[in-house]
Amino acid sequence: MIEGTFIGTSSAFPTVKRNHPAVYIMINGERMLFDCGEGTQRQIRKAGLSPSIDSIFITHWHGDHSLGLGGIIQSLNMMKSNKRLNIFGPSGTEQGIKNILMTYRFYNQLDIKSKSINAPKEKKIFERDKYTVSAINIEHSVKCLAYKIKEKDVRNISVEKLAEKGIKSGKFLSKLKEGKDVIYNGIKLKYKDFTYLKKGKSLAYVTDLRYNRNVIPFIKSVDTLIIESTFGEEFQKSYEFFHLNIKEAISLAKSSGAKEVFFVHTSQRYENDDSLVKSAAALYSKMKCTFKYSFPDDFDKFSL
Repeated sequence: MIEGTFIGTSSAFPTVKRNHPAVYIMINGERMLFDCGEGTQRQIRKAGLSPSIDSIFITHWHGDHSLGLGGIIQSLNMMKSNKRLNIFGPSGTEQGIKNILMTYRFYNQLDIKSKSINAPKEKKIFERDKYTVSAINIEHSVKCLAYKIKEKDVRNISVEKLAEKGIKSGKFLSKLKEGKDVIYNGIKLKYKDFTYLKKGKSLAYVTDLRYNRNVIPFIKSVDTLIIESTFGEEFQKSYEFFHLNIKEAISLAKSSGAKEVFFVHTSQRYENDDSLVKSAAALYSKMKCTFKYSFPDDFDKFSL
């Protein structure tokens, strides 16, 4: 299961209600951050989550997406953590982390492994037994990445089919789960007849970007899509600003085929203005969309 908490849902300016961008993900006991804006570690505390982060994935090096890194690293050091901290980001990330460690002058005992990613095509950058994380370059005013978490498909035993044939449980079931045929009491059991694949869930995190349909193959068929919608439909200069307005965001969301969509990175101009929400509702109906969507608040949770 993938469990997430929105740590910050604002864009360049934090507001009274919304902090700088960050999403906290829990998967198979590991804790991840996607982006790490200013104030992220305090938001983690307020959300009641563990600050012991395992991996951080930075989309790009604009301050609203990365100014919290120094604080996270310092806090983990003060906790006397000696585990590995993985930090991924676009080209220049390794030097960026070196600059943070040099600038703030705190003693570092963390095993920090930073990696710069250049992914003109979708690239798997991180793998565990049960899931992978991939990345792809997207178009922004600086080098920028989109990320995708994908649980691996799992082959399960069909208990019902075993019962139909009067087959009892045994060690041979592990072979079937591996996709191998086995011999049981002199009879060949084909794994295809007694197992089924449970498709893994997937989540894409896409922000910041200028509208470009080249990103669609990367986000195609994900279960959940987190995508920026910085401006309302009325803002005609989103392309010049290297961001999406809500019409562009909904268009990409519809093309992705995602079941659930979260629109984030909301401009401060909509802090006390519901025009963005109303515009989204009208466009959703006009474009005949079927996905479930919302504009999450800080500390909202989700799971898939």
